Amino acid sequence: MTTSKEIHWPEYYHPKNAQLHVRNETQIPAQANTVWSCLVHAPCWPQWGRAKTSVQIINGDGIELHKGTIFNWKTRALHFDCTVVEYIPHERIAWKGKCGDVDMYHAWLIEPTDDGCSILTESTQRGGMTWLTKYFTSRNIHSYHRKWLEELKKQPECKRQKSR
Repeated sequence: MTTSKEIHWPEYYHPKNAQLHVRNETQIPAQANTVWSCLVHAPCWPQWGRAKTSVQIINGDGIELHKGTIFNWKTRALHFDCTVVEYIPHERIAWKGKCGDVDMYHAWLIEPTDDGCSILTESTQRGGMTWLTKYFTSRNIHSYHRKWLEELKKQPECKRQKSR
Protein backbone atom coordinates (compact mmCIF):
# COMPACT_ATOMS: atom_id res chain seq x y z
CA MET A 1 0.00 0.00 0.00
CA THR A 2 1.42 3.36 -0.94
CA THR A 3 0.35 6.88 -0.31
CA SER A 4 1.03 9.88 -2.51
CA LYS A 5 1.79 12.02 0.49
CA GLU A 6 4.92 12.05 2.58
CA ILE A 7 5.80 13.07 6.11
CA HIS A 8 7.11 16.65 6.44
CA TRP A 9 10.18 15.73 8.45
CA PRO A 10 12.05 18.42 10.35
CA GLU A 11 15.71 17.86 9.46
CA TYR A 12 16.64 16.94 13.03
CA TYR A 13 14.05 14.14 13.14
CA HIS A 14 14.37 12.94 9.53
CA PRO A 15 14.87 9.14 9.30
CA LYS A 16 18.31 9.67 7.74
CA ASN A 17 19.37 11.44 10.97
CA ALA A 18 17.61 9.12 13.43
CA GLN A 19 18.80 5.88 15.02
CA LEU A 20 15.29 4.44 14.94
CA HIS A 21 12.55 4.74 12.28
CA VAL A 22 9.20 2.92 12.24
CA ARG A 23 6.51 3.08 9.54
CA ASN A 24 2.99 1.55 9.64
CA GLU A 25 0.10 1.85 7.20
CA THR A 26 -3.49 0.65 7.00
CA GLN A 27 -6.84 1.25 5.34
CA ILE A 28 -9.92 2.20 7.35
CA PRO A 29 -13.45 2.09 5.88
CA ALA A 30 -14.38 5.48 7.33
CA GLN A 31 -14.14 9.04 6.13
CA ALA A 32 -11.00 11.02 6.90
CA ASN A 33 -12.85 13.48 9.17
CA THR A 34 -14.16 10.57 11.26
CA VAL A 35 -10.72 9.03 11.69
CA TRP A 36 -9.29 12.47 12.44
CA SER A 37 -11.82 12.99 15.22
CA CYS A 38 -10.83 9.70 16.85
CA LEU A 39 -7.12 10.46 16.53
CA VAL A 40 -7.11 13.98 17.98
CA HIS A 41 -9.08 12.92 21.07
CA ALA A 42 -5.83 11.78 22.68
CA PRO A 43 -7.17 11.31 26.23
CA CYS A 44 -9.36 8.51 24.81
CA TRP A 45 -6.39 6.48 23.48
CA PRO A 46 -5.99 4.43 26.69
CA GLN A 47 -9.63 3.31 26.39
CA TRP A 48 -8.78 1.65 23.07
CA GLY A 49 -7.44 -1.46 24.79
CA ARG A 50 -4.25 0.34 25.73
CA ALA A 51 -4.66 0.04 29.50
CA LYS A 52 -0.99 0.61 30.20
CA THR A 53 -0.96 4.05 28.60
CA SER A 54 -2.22 7.43 29.68
CA VAL A 55 -2.46 10.81 28.01
CA GLN A 56 -2.88 14.14 29.74
CA ILE A 57 -3.29 17.35 27.79
CA ILE A 58 -1.47 20.11 29.66
CA ASN A 59 -2.77 23.17 27.78
CA GLY A 60 -5.80 23.94 25.62
CA ASP A 61 -9.22 22.40 26.09
CA GLY A 62 -7.93 19.13 27.59
CA ILE A 63 -9.97 17.12 25.09
CA GLU A 64 -8.39 17.46 21.64
CA LEU A 65 -4.94 17.91 20.19
CA HIS A 66 -4.31 21.15 18.25
CA LYS A 67 -1.19 22.84 16.95
CA GLY A 68 0.86 23.86 19.99
CA THR A 69 -0.89 21.43 22.34
CA ILE A 70 1.46 20.13 25.03
CA PHE A 71 0.64 16.70 26.41
CA ASN A 72 2.16 13.95 28.54
CA TRP A 73 2.04 10.49 27.07
CA LYS A 74 2.94 7.57 29.30
CA THR A 75 3.43 4.10 27.88
CA ARG A 76 4.36 0.95 29.74
CA ALA A 77 7.92 2.01 30.37
CA LEU A 78 8.30 5.54 29.00
CA HIS A 79 6.97 9.01 29.73
CA PHE A 80 7.14 11.48 26.85
CA ASP A 81 6.51 15.22 27.13
CA CYS A 82 5.09 16.07 23.69
CA THR A 83 4.16 19.14 21.65
CA VAL A 84 1.98 19.10 18.52
CA VAL A 85 4.07 20.78 15.80
CA GLU A 86 2.03 20.05 12.67
CA TYR A 87 -1.74 20.17 12.41
CA ILE A 88 -3.74 20.17 9.20
CA PRO A 89 -7.28 19.02 10.06
CA HIS A 90 -8.41 15.74 8.50
CA GLU A 91 -5.02 15.33 6.80
CA ARG A 92 -1.93 15.37 9.01
CA ILE A 93 -0.77 15.75 12.58
CA ALA A 94 2.68 15.38 14.13
CA TRP A 95 4.23 15.85 17.53
CA LYS A 96 7.71 15.86 18.92
CA GLY A 97 8.49 14.47 22.32
CA LYS A 98 11.22 14.01 24.85
CA CYS A 99 11.85 11.20 27.32
CA GLY A 100 15.11 11.80 29.16
CA ASP A 101 17.79 12.07 26.48
CA VAL A 102 15.60 10.50 23.78
CA ASP A 103 13.99 12.78 21.19
CA MET A 104 10.97 11.42 19.34
CA TYR A 105 8.89 12.57 16.37
CA HIS A 106 5.56 10.92 15.51
CA ALA A 107 3.57 11.87 12.40
CA TRP A 108 0.24 10.73 10.97
CA LEU A 109 -1.16 11.20 7.46
CA ILE A 110 -4.78 10.56 6.53
CA GLU A 111 -5.60 10.31 2.84
CA PRO A 112 -9.12 9.77 1.48
CA THR A 113 -9.60 6.72 -0.75
CA ASP A 114 -12.57 5.26 -2.61
CA ASP A 115 -13.20 2.90 0.31
CA GLY A 116 -12.58 5.24 3.24
CA CYS A 117 -9.06 6.43 3.95
CA SER A 118 -5.45 5.38 4.12
CA ILE A 119 -3.57 6.00 7.36
CA LEU A 120 0.21 6.30 7.49
CA THR A 121 2.06 6.74 10.76
CA GLU A 122 5.82 7.11 11.10
CA SER A 123 8.01 7.71 14.09
CA THR A 124 11.70 8.38 14.64
CA GLN A 125 13.86 8.47 17.74
CA ARG A 126 17.36 9.68 18.34
CA GLY A 127 19.60 10.39 21.26
CA GLY A 128 20.09 8.62 24.55
CA MET A 129 20.66 4.89 24.22
CA THR A 130 18.61 4.69 20.99
CA TRP A 131 21.74 3.69 19.06
CA LEU A 132 21.80 0.50 21.14
CA THR A 133 18.14 -0.13 21.92
CA LYS A 134 17.05 0.26 18.28
CA TYR A 135 17.81 -3.42 17.67
CA PHE A 136 14.95 -4.59 19.88
CA THR A 137 12.91 -1.40 20.37
CA SER A 138 12.02 -0.83 16.71
CA ARG A 139 10.16 -4.16 16.54
CA ASN A 140 8.27 -3.29 19.74
CA ILE A 141 7.36 0.19 18.46
CA HIS A 142 6.26 -1.23 15.10
CA SER A 143 4.02 -3.71 16.94
CA TYR A 144 2.71 -0.96 19.25
CA HIS A 145 1.80 1.24 16.27
CA ARG A 146 0.20 -1.69 14.43
CA LYS A 147 -1.99 -2.36 17.48
CA TRP A 148 -2.78 1.35 17.70
CA LEU A 149 -4.01 1.30 14.09
CA GLU A 150 -6.04 -1.87 14.74
CA GLU A 151 -7.68 -0.22 17.76
CA LEU A 152 -8.37 2.93 15.74
CA LYS A 153 -10.27 0.77 13.23
CA LYS A 154 -12.36 -0.69 16.08
CA GLN A 155 -13.61 2.69 17.29
CA PRO A 156 -17.38 2.85 16.75
CA GLU A 157 -17.11 5.96 14.57
CA CYS A 158 -14.40 4.34 12.43
CA LYS A 159 -16.25 1.05 11.96
CA ARG A 160 -18.97 2.69 9.93
CA GLN A 161 -18.60 2.34 6.20
CA LYS A 162 -18.09 5.49 4.20
CA SER A 163 -21.44 6.85 3.07
CA ARG A 164 -21.75 7.30 -0.65
